[in-house]
Amino acid sequence: MGLLETVKKSLLIPISETYADDELNNHISACKNLLVSTGITSNVVENHPLAHSLVVIYCKTFFGFKADGSVKDLPKSFDMLLNQLALSSGDYHVSE
Repeated sequence: MGLLETVKKSLLIPISETYADDELNNHISACKNLLVSTGITSNVVENHPLAHSLVVIYCKTFFGFKADGSVKDLPKSFDMLLNQLALSSGDYHVSE
């Protein structure tokens, strides 16, 4: 299953529905870019289950942004998992 499908399932959006695909793909790309900008390699971002969990958290936070202009903050769990991934991603090739 691809990352888009995983995100859709986490948001309880049927896989066959495509109305949110553009927005979700934008959030997925934004999160991947954020992870890479923190020093996590592209290989880890694409393949590590923890990176996929971070993408799901990111998408669940920002999907369906309200029109009132309110800003949503990422949950503290995102930062904790991001730090864990950044610290352990150097050893990722060992577990492959």
